[in-house]
Amino acid sequence: MCARPTTLLFLLAGLCGCASYHYKHTDPGTLNGTVTVKWYKPNLFVYEPDASTPLTFTRKSGQPITPAKMYTDGGSIPRAFWVFRNYSPWGYGPAFIVHDWLFHMQNCKLGEYQDYTLKDAATVMSEVMRTLMETPDFNYGSKTSMYLMYEAVQTAPAREAWDHGKCITPDILSVDRVPDATIVIRIP
Repeated sequence: MCARPTTLLFLLAGLCGCASYHYKHTDPGTLNGTVTVKWYKPNLFVYEPDASTPLTFTRKSGQPITPAKMYTDGGSIPRAFWVFRNYSPWGYGPAFIVHDWLFHMQNCKLGEYQDYTLKDAATVMSEVMRTLMETPDFNYGSKTSMYLMYEAVQTAPAREAWDHGKCITPDILSVDRVPDATIVIRIP
């Protein structure tokens, strides 16, 4: 009977150790621009780059990633986890947009899509998350949630979506009928 709580404590300690290691070895970058997301239908939004200040994440290497117009669901976090702090589908919004863009590039064979792997997409998402977490007044996130999401976006379902996902682009007629429900996040 006592082994179970002890086992759980060891698992939690191991998770915290992995999360701290992952955080320490994830390079922050620079995040600039405006995130504009328009509601399309339940759990599906259209990300539209701002004409004057598009969202751009610049990796430590100097490589910029600037998402273009695409569908997004924010973070693909199972609804059951939304009750836990740091597991909102929009809590790390810019990180999820950049991550979704890398998937969109892969599925639609856009730009330098061949320069990224599924693991790269997970790493870039973590880099944006760490960048956000180190932004003054962000007050959201944890090393554990960052690490668990990093691992989650490399699972078999993610691999299937990376390797065999469909290229679905926002239809201009569909976007025209988007109700006036816009979410705008400005990044200093």
